[in-house]
Formats: sequence, structure tokens, C-alpha cells
Amino acid sequence: MRLGVWLLGLGVLAAAVGASSALADGTTTAGMTTTTAAPSYAPLPSTYLPTTCIGAGDAAIAPPGGRALVLGTRASSRGPSAYPTTSPVVAFAYATASGAKCKDARVTLGSVSLFGGFVTATSVSASQGRGTVSGLVIDGSAVSVSPGGSALVGYWGQLTLGKTIGRLRAPLAVLLLKRHWNLPAGTTILVGFAASALPVHTATTPQRSSETPQRTSTTPTGGSHKDSKPAHATKKQRHHKRPVPQPLTARPSLGYKPGHYVFPVNGGASYVDTYGANRSDIYDGWHHGDDLFAKLGTPIVAVAAGTLSLVGWNEVGGWRIWLTDGKGNSFYYAHLAGYSRWILDHPHVKAGQVVGFLGRTGDAFTTDPHLHFEIHPQLYLKRGYDGAVDPTTYLQKWHTVWVPAKEMPQPAKLKAPVGTPAQEAAVVWHELLAARHLLHATASVGSADVDRRPFPHPLSMEASGVSPPVTAIRPTAAHVSAPASIAPWLGGGLSGAFVVVALSVGGFIVRRRRRTAAETSS
Repeated sequence: MRLGVWLLGLGVLAAAVGASSALADGTTTAGMTTTTAAPSYAPLPSTYLPTTCIGAGDAAIAPPGGRALVLGTRASSRGPSAYPTTSPVVAFAYATASGAKCKDARVTLGSVSLFGGFVTATSVSASQGRGTVSGLVIDGSAVSVSPGGSALVGYWGQLTLGKTIGRLRAPLAVLLLKRHWNLPAGTTILVGFAASALPVHTATTPQRSSETPQRTSTTPTGGSHKDSKPAHATKKQRHHKRPVPQPLTARPSLGYKPGHYVFPVNGGASYVDTYGANRSDIYDGWHHGDDLFAKLGTPIVAVAAGTLSLVGWNEVGGWRIWLTDGKGNSFYYAHLAGYSRWILDHPHVKAGQVVGFLGRTGDAFTTDPHLHFEIHPQLYLKRGYDGAVDPTTYLQKWHTVWVPAKEMPQPAKLKAPVGTPAQEAAVVWHELLAARHLLHATASVGSADVDRRPFPHPLSMEASGVSPPVTAIRPTAAHVSAPASIAPWLGGGLSGAFVVVALSVGGFIVRRRRRTAAETSS
């Protein structure tokens, strides 16, 4: 009897110790529920990257193909701040700032935390996007990275000390190599950033990018092409400044009814309207089309009967194609993984005919696979590359097709420029063969590289509005608490297990002794 009472008392004592320990760690009880005190962060003010310069800002989130979201701009002295305040992507304990102009602005952030503390730094100090980072820790381990050097962040990111992305520069940047916390691959987080002003170009007519299509019906040769200039751009008057051309708001008719056109991705795709969004790698700074997300290797089809041109490599677009229909409208496809064999020798195609396969070549190599698609109406050809209109309303009215398996062509690749383009194109080509089941079963292809999920809801950076929330950001794993009936009393690990065993054994011995005593007395 005494042994049972002793064990029971020991169990109660251990439970009390566990409860005291839990309270000391900040866990409280209210009825049968538990709550854990969380850091108190003030929300960081957020807006989209303006056209003017920024000498010092707290942080920026730059998604691929979208407008950059800038946080804490202008930099100023702050207490604990985060964005968003729940499961923050960026957080810090304090910020100090000085200077009001781009050239003399400076910011220092203390106790910086990225992605819930996976990456931390004691301090980040910067002026004009250049500065120092101290006390760098990744996944709980201190790391030493030289200026300009990089380090892997888990399996999903790459950290760089000193990085420039378009107009943005920062001493600390993390590039997402894979989708993480619902941010798409290719998103960059910049801490202590600065931004240059959007440049003003000198020209009488809108400047064009290397993506202006040919207006002749020359047969594509299958190699890389340097896109030729349209006839209207042969004359230039220098010494006259004009603003950079802005996105068009008109939605002119293409000359055919919407039923004449076919959605460019076989079976459909996931997309949002990103026309006009910030695009740092294009000379005029805005997105000329929409990004259509689907699995790598998904067939890409001709939206209308027409003629192909510029079949080959472009530094930004990777493997790309221009298609011109019977009314003179041009359609631009970029980031393909490969082409249909047929089109290399036959430039004339029918609506719904497979012309290539969805990929991630060019500047999309670090993003989720998608098709960049543009519409250039014949009405605006005189504007050159800046004659692109918002494709979203057109795409919503076009019908989707499913190409029968018996009509599916074999993929074909061309020779990419030597160096990095050739290496990246080879990687995507290998993924294409795996996705189309054209590799042998023994081929060494990682499942993560083949089974790339589409990103159904990219971080939407719309063209208007202030302080846009990023409600979709969330960690990939959640804390699982113990049942409310026992969690307030049980300590963690072995102490909790000991409490359960002690209480159970003690209770059993007490009941057994009482039953034995009752039997003896009877």
C-alpha cells in the first residue's frame, strides 16, 4: 500500500514540476486550452516599387514577372517589425535610419529574421544597397560568407551577400530556388535594399527590345536569331527625350471572333493578370504579357492559323517563337523547353497544332515552369515591342483544346549559345524528355525535377493599390500541440512519459491493495 501511495505521490509531484516548467516557458492554461506567447511585431508598411529612387529601405520582395513589394520605405527608426506579422517572411528587432536623400540615406536593422528564423543575422547595415552583414546563421548554424559569395539555404534557397536585381540592390539577398511558403521559385528577398530611379530613354519613337518579331514570312532556320528591326524604326532623331512607353489600356479587336482563337496551352493553364507589372530585366520596366503556369512538358499550341518566325534562342525568352495570323496580329511564346519537330521545316501552322512544349528557359530558369505569352495587335505594330496589349481578357474568351495522343509530335531541340544558356537548356531538355516519358527507366532524373507542380496562385503584384497584403504566405509545416486535456500538465520528452507511467503504476497499485484488503476483511 505504501509503495502505491509513494508512486502516486511521486507522479503528482512530477506533474506539478512539469506544469511549473511549462509556465516558466510562457505556456498558460485557460480551462483546457494552451496558448504560447508570440513576439509582438508591428506591421511593416508596404507598397509597390515606385519609379523614383530609394536610398535605403528595410526590405523588398521581388517575385518573378511581378512588381516588387517594398517594405519600410523610406527607412526610419522602428521597434520590432515584421511582414506579415503572422508567420513573417521578414522580421527584425529594431531599425535605425539616417539621411533623407538617395545619396546619403542609411539603414541598420538588428536581429534580422527571414522565414521564421531559418535565416538570421545580428545586424544588416546598408547605404545605397551596399553594406555589411554580421552574425549570419542558417538553420541554426553560423556561416561565413565573403562579400559577393553565396550559401545554400536548406534545399530551397540561395543566400548571397551583395546582389543586384534590376533596379534593386541589397547587401543580403535570398533567392528561392524552389517554391517556399507559397512564394514562387525565382522570388528574391532583399534586406537593407536601395533602388535606382526608372531611367528615361532618348528616342522619338518607342525603343524596342530584341523581342520585336520579323514582319517577313521567312522560313525559320531552327537556329538562334538576332531579331531584326521593323521598317518604321530605321530613322531616328537623337537629342530628344521622351518618357518610357507605358502599358496600353486599349483592347482592340484582332479582326476575328474570339471563337477563332485557341488557348495557347494544351488543356489550359493557371494564370493571373500580370500585364504591366514591374519587370526589371526589360528596358522599359514592365511586363508585356501573362505567365501561364502548367507542368513542364505540357504541349504548347498555335493560337491561330499563321506563320512562324524567330524560332530560336533569346537571352530573356530562352527558346521562343513568334506567330503571325492572317490579320497581321503577332503572338509571342517564350521559355519553351523544346519545339515540335514539324515546325523546324514547316513555318505555316494551323490553330491548335503543337508548336512546342512548356518549359523554363531563358530568365525563367529559376522559376516554376510557365509560358510567357504576349499579344501584339496589327493596329499597334508601329509601336514596336511596346505595342503589346493585356492578353488576359482575350485568353478568357478563347477555347481550350486537348491534342489527341496520336497527334502529339516528338520534341526537338536546337543548339543554344555556348556557356550558361547551353547548360541550362540541356537541363530543361532532360526534364522535358522525362516529363514526356521519353527517357529509359534507368535514367537518373530526380522526381523533384520532373514532377514540378504548377503554381496556381502566384503572388499577385497588381498595378494599383497601396499596402497590398500577402495573405497567402504560410510556412510549410505547422506546430502540432498535445491534446488539451493533458497538455497543460505534461512536460516535454521523457519527463512527460515518466509522469504518465508513474501515475498509471501508482493508481494500479493503490487499487490492487484496496481490493486485497477488502477481500481479507470479508
